[in-house]
Amino acid sequence: MFWEYKIVYFGLDMVPPKVMEEDEYEERLMGGEEMLNEMGKDGWELVTFLSHTTATKVAKTHAVMKRVKTS
Repeated sequence: MFWEYKIVYFGLDMVPPKVMEEDEYEERLMGGEEMLNEMGKDGWELVTFLSHTTATKVAKTHAVMKRVKTS
């Protein structure tokens, strides 16, 4: 069995010192959930999240996905 991988932007940027309001955070989180559910329908499985901070101090989150390679 072989796997293919995909890294997708998860959309939860945090820019210090801004504190995200709870409603905005929940809305973004639900958007991420919808994205993961759609990808799951296409056979993708979540492996892990990658978080990093850019040079401009923006914290970004990406999801690492995998699925069985069909060809």
